[in-house]
Amino acid sequence: MINKTDTEEFIEYFKKEKSFTANDVYHFFNNIRQGIKRSTVNWRIYNYIQQGILRRVGRGVYITGESRNFTPVQDEKQKIIAFQIKKQFPFATFCSWRLSILKELFQHVPAINFLIVEVEKDSLDAVFHFLKESKKNTFKEPSKNIVEDFVCGTDTAIVVKTMISESPVLQIDGITIPALEKILVDLYIERDIFYFLQGIELLNVFKNAAGKYTINRNKMLRYAKRRGKETEIENILMQINGNNLQKLTII
Repeated sequence: MINKTDTEEFIEYFKKEKSFTANDVYHFFNNIRQGIKRSTVNWRIYNYIQQGILRRVGRGVYITGESRNFTPVQDEKQKIIAFQIKKQFPFATFCSWRLSILKELFQHVPAINFLIVEVEKDSLDAVFHFLKESKKNTFKEPSKNIVEDFVCGTDTAIVVKTMISESPVLQIDGITIPALEKILVDLYIERDIFYFLQGIELLNVFKNAAGKYTINRNKMLRYAKRRGKETEIENILMQINGNNLQKLTII
């Protein structure tokens, strides 16, 4: 059983740290309990996670407090379309999401709520034509002008675009949706589609996301590297982490 005083000292010591490793935790306990075993410290880490004292934000990297996971609610239309695609293309890799799942992160909420369907390259054309047959307002990798003129004005529009391999995704109610780390990177890179969320507004989305949810920095940068934008995304993370307006949880 963990000594209550040890736990109180642990929280007090690490609560101001942006992040720390399992090795840091071992050295902390070894200083107050000389000769403590690594296995004992590992058990304490596990126990603290179960209690909500710690949250894991990377491989062997932790911060204090419970994880706040991004688990958006999906609307019925999105679910129906996703299950139609799964039925027609059972072996295709894809994910889908609506812009409205980010509305809590917007500084100025845009009245835009189109559906985005991302599909692996080999199935992109087939899925696009399948959706286009019954949903005329469907566009494949549209230009900024198309998005402005035909996509943003309606919540029935569907944007079909290529899904990058090994994208970080989640499974919710049997539907694959992108992880928050992926969405944020895509907002920065896909400037034609997300032209209305650039500059200060984009920084606000990153900052608000970090303030509300636990974001895995390593996962985000791995995905950004696959898209050739690791340095730019790392600069954004450094920029908002240097802003003291609120406590951020990008690790």
